[in-house]
Amino acid sequence: MPVKPKIPVLIVTGFLGSGKTSFINHLLMNNKGLKIGLIENEFGEVSIDTKLMADNMPESILELNNGCICCSIFNEFSLALQELMKRHDRLEQLIIETTGIADPGPIIESFYRNNDLIRLFELTGTICLVDAIHFSDQTLDAKQQKQILLSDLIVINKMDSSDPIHMEFIRNKIASLNKTASVIETNYGRIDEPQLQILQSNMQDDFLHKIHRPFFSEPEMGEFHSFTIRFGGFVNENRFRDWFKYFTSIHSKSIYRIKGIVNFDNNPFLGIAQSVGGTASIAEGPIINPYDRLENVLVVIGKEVSKFEVEMEIGQFLLQEN
Repeated sequence: MPVKPKIPVLIVTGFLGSGKTSFINHLLMNNKGLKIGLIENEFGEVSIDTKLMADNMPESILELNNGCICCSIFNEFSLALQELMKRHDRLEQLIIETTGIADPGPIIESFYRNNDLIRLFELTGTICLVDAIHFSDQTLDAKQQKQILLSDLIVINKMDSSDPIHMEFIRNKIASLNKTASVIETNYGRIDEPQLQILQSNMQDDFLHKIHRPFFSEPEMGEFHSFTIRFGGFVNENRFRDWFKYFTSIHSKSIYRIKGIVNFDNNPFLGIAQSVGGTASIAEGPIINPYDRLENVLVVIGKEVSKFEVEMEIGQFLLQEN
């Protein structure tokens, strides 16, 4: 009996009023042949966003009101998704929209930690909508910063209403929080390539190209801090997996996200290493290009975390390996 393929999952986050509903409507309108499930999470008894999406109704909608799925127990969220799959077993894509005041970390983490979700779904990316008009008023909010730094694609929305000086401030602030995410600037939540399959593959491709570029500047220490660790050579895969799981676990309070690429011994594929909230995941990436520079790269984002100490720990791990 053939194994049923996993359902791709796209998480859409962004602060209140950033344009998430318009963005999702645009995706639904341009993917009508795809059987899409949508999870809407709002505070309040009635989801207004669900009513706004009536013209582009997906295959199914699961409304989680009067609470935040990002704050729920992993098991409750897992059971809700499993129930959705029982009722709609032909789904080909799942889109999850988080409420605008949520930290998306726990929901991203659940797709790496929960065995039932790992069996049924494959997280293909997190997209953050940014409101170009009100961004400067919201950047001090820790949850909005977490939305940006945990995303793979950032869509700066409402470009027409923002002046060039303000836009440069937004670009610099986003770059200081998340160096590896793709960035698109648009209006009305519209993007040039709204097909979900193209969107998801491009996120990984752009990440792989971007992470090889050297970053010469480090942002000032603040609530969140990011830096890049680089080291050469091939790495023993089993030892790295054990070390990475241990390292991310003991630093779960200070390191919010790690994303990078690793070259493993006797493996033709790049390893895509990721960690959110102390939960580690290593997925198979594309085939290693023999003409690329042999370099392992880890981008670390956290709070009150020392680049020097992280480099020391990685150095000790490599010394033990040698």
